[in-house]
Order: sequence, then C-alpha cells, then structure tokens
Amino acid sequence: MASGQQLRTIGGAVAACVCAIAVLESGPAAHDRSTQVTWTTDVEPILKTRCVGCHDAGGFGPMPLASYHDARDAAKAIRQEVLERRMPPWPAARGFGDFANDRSLTPLEAELLTAWADGGAPLGPPAGAPAAAAAATSSRAADLVLTVPSAHAVTALTAQFEWPTTLEHDQWMTGWEFRPGNRAIIEQAIVSIAPGTALGAWTPPEGAVTYPAGVAQRLPAGARVRLELRYRKSAAPQVDQSAVALYFGKRAARELRHDALPCGDTTLDKDIEALAVTPRVPRAGEWIEVVARRPDQSVEALCVVRRYETQYPITYRFRNAVRIPHGSVVHVASSSAACDADLEFTAHQ
Repeated sequence: MASGQQLRTIGGAVAACVCAIAVLESGPAAHDRSTQVTWTTDVEPILKTRCVGCHDAGGFGPMPLASYHDARDAAKAIRQEVLERRMPPWPAARGFGDFANDRSLTPLEAELLTAWADGGAPLGPPAGAPAAAAAATSSRAADLVLTVPSAHAVTALTAQFEWPTTLEHDQWMTGWEFRPGNRAIIEQAIVSIAPGTALGAWTPPEGAVTYPAGVAQRLPAGARVRLELRYRKSAAPQVDQSAVALYFGKRAARELRHDALPCGDTTLDKDIEALAVTPRVPRAGEWIEVVARRPDQSVEALCVVRRYETQYPITYRFRNAVRIPHGSVVHVASSSAACDADLEFTAHQ
C-alpha cells in the first residue's frame, strides 16, 4: 500500500503530465487556428465569388482584391469591413426574401475571412490546376446591342441616352444586359422602353438578367430604348461608352410586367408571380419594406431594407417566383414620406 508521500509524488507527476499534455495540445491547436485558413484554399474562392466583381483593376471598388498580394495588403481593411457588415454591400435584411443575386457573405465566409486576416494572411499550399471557367451569364451572343455612339466626357453626375431599335416587328425579350463602358464610376443604370416601360435597374457588379423559362417581355416594333446613368464623383476627367444588350426568343406563355407601387397599399386585381422588387427612397439611411398580405391573412415580407443606401439601389431578384393571389394587398412602407417600389411580375388572367 502506497504511503502518503508516495501518493503525493504520484499525484504531482500526474498533474505535471496533464499540464504538459494540455500545453502540447493547446499550442499546435492555437497555431493551427491562426494559419489553417489560407488564401489558396479558402479566401480566394470567396473573394472571387463575392468581391472581385467590383474589386478588380478598373472596377467600381477602391482597391483590387483579385491577387494574393493585393488581398494580403488589404487584409486588415477586409477584416474591418466584414466585421462591420459594410462589404459586400447588401442592404436587405437577412431572413426576409430569398434572392438569387444575394452577394452577402454567409456566417462561415465572414468567419473565414476574419480568421485569415487575424492569422497573418497566409498564402497556403500551391494552387492546383486552374478550375474550369464558369459559364458566362449569357451563353449566346446578344440579338441587339445598343451602344453610346462615341466615348463621351462625363461632365455631370447623370446622363441619358435613347436609341431607336428600328424593329419592323414585335420582339420578345428573354433577357437583357447592361455593359458598363467605365466600370469605375457607374453607380447605377436604369433601362426602359420609352416612354415609360421599365426593363430594370443595374448596380455593380451585376451581369445579364435572364428571365425564367416561359417568361418574356414584349418589345414593340419601332420601340426606343432609354438608358439613364448615374455616375459617382471623380477628381480626374472621365469618359464612358456604355451599351445595352438585348436577347430575343419566341413569344412566351407569360408576359413580363412592371408596376410602380407607391407608399401605402396596392390591392392586386389578379394572381401574380413576383420575380423581382426594387425598393426606393430618396435619402440614405431610411428604412423601407415591401410586404404582401394575402386574403388568407398570411403575410410575406418581399423585401426589408433597414438602412437604404442610395449608391446601391439594388433590384432584388427572387430565387423562386413568389405567388401572390388576387385580392392580396402589397404594402410599401418607409421612414421617408416619399417611397416607392418597382415590382416585376407575371400575371395569370
């Protein structure tokens, strides 16, 4: 039977072993946590998907993030913007609406970016063979491209252009695309069929808009297409030569429509499937929400923006069409007395 002294000795040895094991386990683990998130494995794919559309050479963002060296130099700024939820810009509140063009970070992506910055922005293992290029947003050539005739000097914060299409017959558009001539300064483009039929709004870094199968928008013979541009201020002289591309197809079963909904209630006189919504208020920092109240008393928030950003008047495109029956009330409310929302939809007669 062990004496008291022996027990104390054994106990001390066990304690020492436990402490040693704890130190050995915690050391590498802590080290791994600071280095296991790397550029090649984790960070580059996130930035390519979420950020490089704006943060590329000549892009709308103030700094390029496409290369490791550029991103490493900006690691602290990336961390701060991510933690404060300023970048990527996506003003819509989470949990209200499911949008195909959502470019906000997932919680895991945000955690990976901050861990990478905190860990010293390591490069990681050599990249493997380049992945196959993603399919272009538009898989075929545009049927009609309308381009500003010549590069014009940007002397004001807004500009407007209008083109004749010279179409002899009605065409059915299956999609459209704004092609910025000067990506660094264009904040917004609004495309419409003159005099007032909306096609949609573009904000960087959006690509082509393709309507769901069976949906198209009619472009009448002889129609004119209008482009309104909003530029941000630039200290240096700037020029721009932007274009609008249109894609045609067969006459579709469902015609795309747009309604401008004012602040307050709008009662639907038909069944619709909402495809997109663009909420608008005149000042930054205001909140705005678009809510559908159905006859069965169910309520669905189509879009909720807690702090509107005038430089990002985003068109929120639903991942799946939202069915709203006739008799429903679409309510647009805001902290501003002036507000409206463009609703893009198809109707069932």
